[in-house]
Amino acid sequence: MSIQTSVLEELLQSSPQLRPQLYFKASLTALSHAMEDQVLAGGIRSSLVIASFQRERFYRQEAHRYGRIAMLTKQVYVLAAPETSFTNESKEYETIAFEAEDQLSHEWHLVVMGQHYAACLICQERQTLAPREKAVQGLSAMDQTRRFEGIWTFDRQVSGKAAEILLNRILLYRPELADKVSQAKTEFLSDLPARLGDLDPDPFAQRLVTYLQAGQYKLLKAYRSMSAQERRERLVNLITSAMRRSLDPNEIFKVAVEELGKAMQVCRCLVYRCKATDTATSITYEWRSHPEILSLMGETWNLQDNPL
Repeated sequence: MSIQTSVLEELLQSSPQLRPQLYFKASLTALSHAMEDQVLAGGIRSSLVIASFQRERFYRQEAHRYGRIAMLTKQVYVLAAPETSFTNESKEYETIAFEAEDQLSHEWHLVVMGQHYAACLICQERQTLAPREKAVQGLSAMDQTRRFEGIWTFDRQVSGKAAEILLNRILLYRPELADKVSQAKTEFLSDLPARLGDLDPDPFAQRLVTYLQAGQYKLLKAYRSMSAQERRERLVNLITSAMRRSLDPNEIFKVAVEELGKAMQVCRCLVYRCKATDTATSITYEWRSHPEILSLMGETWNLQDNPL
């Protein structure tokens, strides 16, 4: 069974006052972890948790968290498009497999409903990558820049409607869960006060900030790695181009020493020939970042005082 109706579209139709926002994957990861931690911290007793992952591999990264959540509440549902071994099962929590062509494979959902707490994250990927782009974008930094459009709210009525839509979707995939889903609707979606109880938002905010900072650090680290890789590739390409233009070793070394100096961001780059037994040599090639730097070209270089 493949359903093409978006959960986000269905939610917006029932609640036209909602205005979707744009989120990057790093933000959604931080929000999801903070919502999950609210349950894991014991702040929400007897809760309904519904999570929908685009692919099984994304679920596998978080499976240990849902195993811990299932120890605190019996109403846990996890949806994902199977890739290896993800199937419809009833173990610690309910797993629901949907086809890769299903609209859910382009969406990211997390709903948490408790007696005194409600939150939902209902998002749809705004721009899906072509298969060729996905193959190129192997770096996590590129993955983190994926954009999603959706709703994040603590509004109980909206969260309840999102939970209802997802539970109805679950019944289409696994009709044998009718009794359990009915129990969840009765306990969490029926005759509950619109106003939430007094729940301290500070722990959630602190967790969210922590996850956002951690995500930003990972992005910066990945971008530095990408930049270094780009410089290395540029260096190789320039030297290769010089070799194609001329077979003269002198011309090739001139280009190589200049590009090495620029890539290493140093004020001077020297190239010379020597053997392990040599005590001195002559500077054969040199690059200087500024002309006013005194040239060492042709000078004798004492290898004992300047070891490699």
